[in-house]
Amino acid sequence: MGAGVETRSFLLPPLQKRAIQQIVPDGACFYQAKSVKQLDNAEMNKTIFTRLTGALFSPGYCYAVYNTRDAVMKWSGMGEFKTARHLEELARMNAGPARADHAILLGEQTDLALQTLLESDKSKRMELRFDRIYPHVHFIPMTEQGIRLLHILTLPDWHEQVLTAVFPDQMRVAMPGVMEYDAQNGKTLILSHLDGDIARLVRVRQALEHSDAPYEILCYPWQSQFVDRYVGGRAQLREIELSDLEAVLGIGAGEEGDEGS
Repeated sequence: MGAGVETRSFLLPPLQKRAIQQIVPDGACFYQAKSVKQLDNAEMNKTIFTRLTGALFSPGYCYAVYNTRDAVMKWSGMGEFKTARHLEELARMNAGPARADHAILLGEQTDLALQTLLESDKSKRMELRFDRIYPHVHFIPMTEQGIRLLHILTLPDWHEQVLTAVFPDQMRVAMPGVMEYDAQNGKTLILSHLDGDIARLVRVRQALEHSDAPYEILCYPWQSQFVDRYVGGRAQLREIELSDLEAVLGIGAGEEGDEGS
């Protein structure tokens, strides 16, 4: 609720699977796992044992929400795969053209979130890994910064808004290259980690092992220690204050500085 997401279930219209309708409200709203899993007995059997906390709908997106709390989350590959397909169908029937390939991973520490992501690496089937089921996994810490980051992820067209705010037009890339990056300055490739997408960070680290291209990562001050440790110093880090980004996006948290910066 602090991020502007409606979480009170009694104020939300129930989801359905009878016809394609615009059921979910225009603003961001969170449906608890119970209301997502138990639409009918068949779907409940497929999803009841997964770790899904709920689904967050915002303009253009349906986020699967998971919570690691203070421990590594055990990953149920096939169950989560079926859950993702179930959410795709729910989004199509209730939220119009909403992307369902993003997940939000709540937790107390970024290291635990990353371990949860890599734990799924042990799956014998590559397509059942967390970052294969959800190509974008946004880690949201249980802090004031996490509330503010979550708010950004619920803005209309947030991805384009963020990239436009931090990169001049001449640095933006029109077509993706072999590696993942959002902008280019001369020969330096630049990635924005301002959305906390740790699945993308995993792919970048793997790509950097086979590339000598100069690389830069934009992140918040409270992310920098983790990002630097994870990429092993292979990329240059450039810190962006969350309050500065909020000011450009027109949301802001007043004139208060970023905690921990």
